[in-house]
Amino acid sequence: MNNETSTLISRDGEEKIVCHKYFEDYFVNKEGYILLKNNFISSIYKFLNISFIRKIKILIKLIFKSKFYFGKIKKRDTVIFDCETTVSDIDKILPNKNYEVLSTRLDKINKIYISSKIIFFVIKNVFKRGLKQSYLIGLIKEISPKIVITEIEFSPDFHLISKALHNEIEFIAIQNGTPHIFAFMTDEMKQKFFIPKLYCFSEYDKDFYKKNNINVKKIEIIGSLRSSLSHEYVNLKKIKIDPEKFDICLVSTPLEIINYDYPQVKNLADCVGLIAEFTYRLCKKHNLNLVFSGKSDHGTKYADREVYFYKHYLKNYNFQIHQSLDRRVEYSSYVNIMQSKLSISGICTILREAIALEKKVLSCNFTGHPEIAFPGLGYELSDSSICIIKEPKFEVFEEKVLKILSMSNQEYFNQLGKDKFFLMRPTIDAADSMRKILHEKVG
Repeated sequence: MNNETSTLISRDGEEKIVCHKYFEDYFVNKEGYILLKNNFISSIYKFLNISFIRKIKILIKLIFKSKFYFGKIKKRDTVIFDCETTVSDIDKILPNKNYEVLSTRLDKINKIYISSKIIFFVIKNVFKRGLKQSYLIGLIKEISPKIVITEIEFSPDFHLISKALHNEIEFIAIQNGTPHIFAFMTDEMKQKFFIPKLYCFSEYDKDFYKKNNINVKKIEIIGSLRSSLSHEYVNLKKIKIDPEKFDICLVSTPLEIINYDYPQVKNLADCVGLIAEFTYRLCKKHNLNLVFSGKSDHGTKYADREVYFYKHYLKNYNFQIHQSLDRRVEYSSYVNIMQSKLSISGICTILREAIALEKKVLSCNFTGHPEIAFPGLGYELSDSSICIIKEPKFEVFEEKVLKILSMSNQEYFNQLGKDKFFLMRPTIDAADSMRKILHEKVG
């Protein structure tokens, strides 16, 4: 396993990243990062990120890049919270277009609304909470929506703001990912977690939140919204699905920056690379048809990072990652899974969604780390489950994959170790279910 790492900072001093040594040249030469290798640069970085200096920098940057809107603020039925929410998904289930998309991340905010009520609210609460949170609360109160909705259920801003306003306005979160994030949340973060109403994937998720005393007031199971919308997309575009077009769909989960997700799992990137190498070696050996489903949109820096990451591990293979122009609109990974006999990945929510699509999956945890579990923390399937593999040996991987490919769906799901609908409720009707719920709330 590769233990050599490099620490870099962005040229504006805003971002500090840790990557494996082989990624250093990419970040320096392609994206302009600076190697944090001497005391002088390190001292400058620390100075620029002293709390009050960093806040001044952010404020100045925000002022210069934003457009200001003064006066009366238009009322809306709905606020879509956080532009990183898949707005196109929410748009498809809302009963009308009378909504406002609220950017909540400082690097995404480019519009600032100013009114006497917002200014008064911010001044009144200057010592109670952060400036940004007070501004967002004041703005939401001015918009006066019937509901505030998000797919970013782990957003600290959503938790804080919904706690402040949930008695006045209904706040709704739709589950977007498996709650692995609790594996590396601090106790302070857990205490601040608050969702008034969560629409979740399955009994597993509902049990998880209750068992771990996570502060979610109400939970209702609907299944996966994105999976349901992918069905609708296939029907709308009249895509002819061949369920056996590919033998294997390898789902990409690159880990270019190792101090962001799962920093406690030191060998995660190498294990992700090993999954890809094993899959390509197996397909080459047995002449299997493979689609490598990408995580990033073609033409973006994230797509370039994704390819560079896998080049390190697949240097002996002429691989091609299927990257769509807009995966959020085209549902490319879901379509690839629908057309594959078996989907393979590491820690990845879409494997659970695949099970609900009646597709076979294999979750590979080669890290040896207990927090990288399928389907998630506290409910890890046993080693005997047909969909689990932990031993990082090609011969073991080969045997299990070939066994799964030879099985019928019924034989496979009988050896899953859990009721498949406990892991993910059937999702075809999830979008229509949410439409009915939102129609009642918004009208």
